[in-house]
Amino acid sequence: MSAHGAAMETLTARMEELGLGFMSAGLETFLGASGRGDVPLFDSIKELVDLEYTARMERMARTRLKLSGMPQYKRLDDFDLSWLKGGLPTASFEELRSLAFIERKENVVLLGPSGVGKTHLMLGLGHHACMSGYSAYHISCREAIEKLLKAREQSRLRKALAWFRKPNVLLLDEVGHEPLSPEQAHVFFQLVNVRYETGSIVMTSNRPFSKWAELMSDEAVATAMLDRLLHHVHVLSLKADSYRMKERLRVGAVGFD
Repeated sequence: MSAHGAAMETLTARMEELGLGFMSAGLETFLGASGRGDVPLFDSIKELVDLEYTARMERMARTRLKLSGMPQYKRLDDFDLSWLKGGLPTASFEELRSLAFIERKENVVLLGPSGVGKTHLMLGLGHHACMSGYSAYHISCREAIEKLLKAREQSRLRKALAWFRKPNVLLLDEVGHEPLSPEQAHVFFQLVNVRYETGSIVMTSNRPFSKWAELMSDEAVATAMLDRLLHHVHVLSLKADSYRMKERLRVGAVGFD
């Protein structure tokens, strides 16, 4: 082995020992790139470090996506804003895309009938959050309540609530699809309360807030919940024909008889 080869082997081995596996794997190609000698030393060092940094960030983003519980990945770029007939101006959409609401620990409530794209938009925000360095967790309202009730039965409700508090943004889907018993409404209130001013909630619901007292079976609980949920919030009432029907029409799955 030549002196250069031995030095290269030593250098890559030390990079591996330091946990710089991506940098080590790309070092030989990096050094062999044409025109490398014309690049200033600072720029060369930066490019080399970027090999490691970029790969690590992508791996961490993939891990966040895997742990998010999202049933499928949706992208904000694929959301057809022009299909909506109201409720989401372009300026509001771009504000959501900035993810500033996560930094400010604000909530986003997406209201509207079934099929207008609420869940697509929620999952798009979740995907964008994970790719941008934030943790996200998706769960339906029913599943969240079931988990909390089970935890309470096992005397570990506080621990379960602490777990729900951890993600930067909680994606809470299908709120209001079915009425809640007083017991269910109480643990749901605790979920909203534990995230109050500590982390963002993105919520979808097909019920207007005026119906939440009926939904919760308890006006006092509904009022207390809305007080916390709406203190720092972006409320978007989406209006459109069915978004899912739009997709079927696009691929010709629905006839025109």
